[in-house]
Amino acid sequence: MVTTESIWDEEKQKQRLLTTSKFLFLFIVIYIIWIALLITGVYFLKLGDKWAILTVEQWIWSAIVLISIAIGIEIILLIYYILSKKKQIQPEKQKDLGFLQGRQVHNYTIPFNAKGGIFSKTFIIIDEKHILNLRYRMVPPYDLWGQKQ
Repeated sequence: MVTTESIWDEEKQKQRLLTTSKFLFLFIVIYIIWIALLITGVYFLKLGDKWAILTVEQWIWSAIVLISIAIGIEIILLIYYILSKKKQIQPEKQKDLGFLQGRQVHNYTIPFNAKGGIFSKTFIIIDEKHILNLRYRMVPPYDLWGQKQ
């Protein structure tokens, strides 16, 4: 299993949401242009509505329905993005190791809860009762053994 840092996953997720939003916006704009051309052709140029397959009222109702669905999807994507940002801002507390030389050790791994690979460990004395253990992943596991297929 390939493990990647959460920063890249968040960037990919942000890019997917942005691409989806752009696609929906482009679709709505093209549909509105089509409705404007249809109304212009039917009412101003007197072409009739036989060339447009549906009647003007049916096209307008379909535009209302499709634009409502697109706005609903945009709202869902926005809520999803906001909730994922709140998760990122409030990380879970990591476990404490116990005691070392009579001091309580607080363990933090960067990236959060990373497994496998090569880590550097740094012990920082905070005060008389606490030690901070920072574990930073220097080399991911897939760089050591290659990707599994």
